[in-house]
Amino acid sequence: MSYDLFFYKQKGKEISTDKISDYLSNNLVAAGEGNTQWFFENKDTEVYFSFDYNEPDADNQPEEEDIAPIDDFDDTNFSFNLNFMRPAFFGTEAFKFVEKFCADLDLFVLNPQADSDPYKSNAHEEISIWNKTNLWASKDHFDPMQTCYLSEEECHKVWEYNFNRRQLQEKLGDGYFVPKIFFFKKKQNNEPFTLTTWTEHLPIVLPATDYILLTRQYKKFFRNIKDTVLVSREKLLSEFGNYFVEFDFPDCKIIHQNEADQAKNKFNAIKPEKELAEFAERLAVENLFNAKPD
Repeated sequence: MSYDLFFYKQKGKEISTDKISDYLSNNLVAAGEGNTQWFFENKDTEVYFSFDYNEPDADNQPEEEDIAPIDDFDDTNFSFNLNFMRPAFFGTEAFKFVEKFCADLDLFVLNPQADSDPYKSNAHEEISIWNKTNLWASKDHFDPMQTCYLSEEECHKVWEYNFNRRQLQEKLGDGYFVPKIFFFKKKQNNEPFTLTTWTEHLPIVLPATDYILLTRQYKKFFRNIKDTVLVSREKLLSEFGNYFVEFDFPDCKIIHQNEADQAKNKFNAIKPEKELAEFAERLAVENLFNAKPD
């Protein structure tokens, strides 16, 4: 199941196929093989969507009754696709780009899911239309053995942080690390949770997650030790809370170099609460739903 949009230009408007293609390649992602599809995936947020160019085929035109010309508009033959049964933040990120795409190129949207003529894209309205069906489909296809539920609000907080992660990293520079938030699920009951990482007691931004995976490398009895330690946020803050201060991004803390150096011995000595491989596994974002049966 997917949500499609088609893009139109006003009659007489000079907006070439090459101009639209170049815009997508320069502002979204390079075109795939054949230069007719732009499949975008944000590695930080794990959001993905696509644009396609459907080249008209003069030798294989549809039947006349299937063609629905629209007064005052010409079809650009470009379309947009976003899957249903995804966290709502897929729509937040995707339609934010669609709105800018249309505004920058003076394009109009034809929405086959709605009975309307081409209109100027509005991200808020598109999200609302898409998410109404998205939540219905998520609820209808929810499988407690395969899919997990997490509220829109909780998912949005994770998305907002991950979406801004690179910007925060650039702002802080190489002296700090801004880790990504990952979705995991418990093997015992399929319950979802969030996890981030802290590597070798380096200065980091600490987002609000359920668990933190500490990655360590240190010497013990003349041996080089490499291991990972999984701890809850509560335990980490009880052990290291005094080393962190509030950071100017919602629900985040930061540890600076001086405090990170002071925390080194404690970091290398802390005991794991659980073994990650036994406790949990990665949760594919395709199996994270914002709706479930009552």
